[in-house]
Amino acid sequence: MKKKLLEFVNGFFSLLFPETCKKCGNELLGKEDIICRKCISDLPRTNFEKDRQNPVAQLFWGKIPINYAFSIFYFRKGETVQKLIHLLKYKKNRKAGAILGKIAGNIIKEMTFVPEIDFIVPVPLHPKKLRIRGYNQCEVLAKSISKSTGIAVNSDVLIRSIYNVSQTKKGKYERWQNVEGIFNVTNSKLFEGKHIMVIDDIITTGSTLEACCYSLSKIPNIRISVIGMAYSAI
Repeated sequence: MKKKLLEFVNGFFSLLFPETCKKCGNELLGKEDIICRKCISDLPRTNFEKDRQNPVAQLFWGKIPINYAFSIFYFRKGETVQKLIHLLKYKKNRKAGAILGKIAGNIIKEMTFVPEIDFIVPVPLHPKKLRIRGYNQCEVLAKSISKSTGIAVNSDVLIRSIYNVSQTKKGKYERWQNVEGIFNVTNSKLFEGKHIMVIDDIITTGSTLEACCYSLSKIPNIRISVIGMAYSAI
């Protein structure tokens, strides 16, 4: 009874105050949420997954052995991808992350290397930041990707042991100094001989992912691939 009443109330308010697309402003229809289907199709895709020498992959050359590295979208200030990631990270809107993760998962699951992946690993937050935010935005993305691909998410082996300040306003060298040595691995046996896919929200210099992968690379016979939801060129 309460469920039906809640559905009625929600339906009534949606008629009075219909939700609109965050990009175009048109009314959302059917199962659309936050952004309409047309605007989803217009998001700036990188197509980096089609090129093993793409700009994201090049960030790791000569540093960490990576099997596959790419991002799904371009990150541009003021555009829809930035707005969706902002909603996810700072406005507690997990639906935005679920939408981005679903798109990414549908792209990733078609790639030939996917059957080799044993675990999806979100870039971890320090426990202090996790308490402040309430959730790890990369884990939201990872779980949504998992729904599309069927690959299990592991958030326990790779941990962030040192709290650091935001990377947003730092240069390339400062970004690396800010993340050097902040990640550790627990129960490394679980990842021995496995292929791990690390998920991050925004890739800029790749310093955070490099630090993650450096810690993971110490595990015997591990293979690592990295996926960013968006790529921001400096």
